[in-house]
Amino acid sequence: MKIILPYSPWWLLLIIAISVGLAMLLYFKNPYDSLSILWKKILLVTRSITFFLLFFLLLSPFIEKNKKIIYPPEIITLIDNSQSIKVDPLYTSIQPTIQEFFNKYSKNIIFDNYSFSDKIQNNLTFSFDGKATNIYDALQLALRQANEKENIKAILLFTDGINTQNNDLHLLFNQMKVPIYTIGLGDTTVHTDLIVSKIECNDKIPIGSTFPIEVVLNAKQAKGKSSKLQIFLDNELIYNEIININYDNFSKIITLQSKANNEGLHRIKVIWDRIDEEKNIINNSVIKTIEIIKQKYKIGILSCSTHPDIGAINRALSGILLNEVQLIRPGKDQIPNDLDVLIIYQLNGNCLSKQNMEQLKTSITPIWLFIGTQTQIPLTTSFVPWLGNLVNSSYIESQVKVNEQFPYFQLSYDEINFFENAPPIMTLYPRNIVSNKFPIIFYQKIGNAISNNPVMFFYQLNNKNIAVFIGEGIWRWRVDALKNNSNVFDLWVAKIINYLLSTSNKDRFRIIAESIYQSTEAINIQAELLNQSGELINYPDIEITINSNKGFRGKYYFSRTGNAYTLSLGQLPPDTYTYSATALLKDNPLTTKGTFAVEQSDIEMQNLTADHDLLKEISKFTGGRFFTFTNLDSLDKILQSEQINQTYYTIEKTTIPLIQSWVYLIIIIALLSFEWFIRKYMGGY
Repeated sequence: MKIILPYSPWWLLLIIAISVGLAMLLYFKNPYDSLSILWKKILLVTRSITFFLLFFLLLSPFIEKNKKIIYPPEIITLIDNSQSIKVDPLYTSIQPTIQEFFNKYSKNIIFDNYSFSDKIQNNLTFSFDGKATNIYDALQLALRQANEKENIKAILLFTDGINTQNNDLHLLFNQMKVPIYTIGLGDTTVHTDLIVSKIECNDKIPIGSTFPIEVVLNAKQAKGKSSKLQIFLDNELIYNEIININYDNFSKIITLQSKANNEGLHRIKVIWDRIDEEKNIINNSVIKTIEIIKQKYKIGILSCSTHPDIGAINRALSGILLNEVQLIRPGKDQIPNDLDVLIIYQLNGNCLSKQNMEQLKTSITPIWLFIGTQTQIPLTTSFVPWLGNLVNSSYIESQVKVNEQFPYFQLSYDEINFFENAPPIMTLYPRNIVSNKFPIIFYQKIGNAISNNPVMFFYQLNNKNIAVFIGEGIWRWRVDALKNNSNVFDLWVAKIINYLLSTSNKDRFRIIAESIYQSTEAINIQAELLNQSGELINYPDIEITINSNKGFRGKYYFSRTGNAYTLSLGQLPPDTYTYSATALLKDNPLTTKGTFAVEQSDIEMQNLTADHDLLKEISKFTGGRFFTFTNLDSLDKILQSEQINQTYYTIEKTTIPLIQSWVYLIIIIALLSFEWFIRKYMGGY
């Protein structure tokens, strides 16, 4: 403990002089003859000290103390709550066994418990009804906390090891700084099983085109068996074959062509007939919904500089939307007048003439503008004046933070996780921090610091939307996605283009919804309403009625967000839904209609064979151990070890004003009381 003075210590000499002077003046001006010289000196010193203590408070001193804070050991527990756990014959004993386990050690150890499946909950849940298993996100959450808190001694992971998400757990190995003890659940026995693994097909297909359908088949422990495979487009049988399974680990890819004849939503259904000894028949059939659209869209890419980003965008557009993509070379190719969207990559003086700039500025063609190291930023202000704030700014390597409240379209949990952990790109760090009130989808993230600087946002010019991406190097994102067998990058590009296309029409009222949702995801729908001047407004109410083929009916009202609307429906059962939305304007109510489909997602039932080898690998790498659930008691020695039960403490410095110290007050009262008692006892006044 020490005393801190906010003023110079030289003031103490003045306080001492004043204290002694006042004490001498009070005693020798009115001397007490009844007091001896010795007592006068004692009382003089006592009063001088009292005066000093009182005057000392005028300097506003503080007391600094060291406070020892002890943190008990903490263990993070992750418990798999997905459907596949029910395959374990012992699954009914999981809940009482784990709760008894926690009760046994909760006196000395803090357990921070999480249940995970397709979502993560900070509590114990044993319903085992999760429709997917995301071990990656659960482990990432636990590792992030373990790296931030010194008292976390271990991670307990209860799971069957079946990670139904695409993220590779090996990517987390370099973050694993604490031992992970894995407890294997589920059934490792390989049973006879026929599996329709997936249907590969574009979600959006132009009407009149011929499109490929690819079906991936797998079979386990079914050597010598045969089964009929049927593929339907809506109710029409388009493929039929007897599949002969000639080995136990069987796999086959069926490829066929079909014709997109009718506009709208259609369903591809694959059925592989059950065979003897097969227990799990849920994965014998799969349904995929596709949307046949009226036309291909014509998208131009004006490449003002050579960069691999252009190839990544081109392949994404060609691969998912089957658009007609045209690369436009500056000075050699004219910009077509019939483009539906124009992508301008790194605009500079050699790319567009002043006449072309004015034409694009006044046209109705939506633009996706990329800003990079070769961009002449003053030229971009013709489209987005705010970009003038970035002149003379420097480029820095950074990642992005997703704005989860972005109003224009929905990013899934997997998409958010991908972009926030994607490889860094080069982005602009503004020289001057200027606020941006436009809808931002990506913020700049430098290390662990999240800034308000936009990496991607949307802007409205002449009643058309402009998407602005401030950075380069997104080709790394596409490579990273392909490494994980994911099309998340291509889907993101498609969503941007779809949004720009939808804003190019002249309708004042529109609903922004996906054509296809999965049954495991929450459904969020947005709406936009324009006034007569083409400006976004959101003061009228918007109601929507939703019906399904199976009798579902619901009426909802949109909530307001920014200058638009949003509606969260949560999860809906698989079906095809139609909706009718009305903007309740007083003079002229506006109505729009549409459809969307919810697909059944049975990914959790595709593979029911527990993967304990993965759990053993995780434990071995981190210095932990693997246990079967029936051998859970073997954890006793580990949880009773000194390594786990060692407490962690920190020394925290605290300061309080000296005037708040009750000890200081008692000392002053004691000095005054002593002086008063001696004077009274000796007969003084």
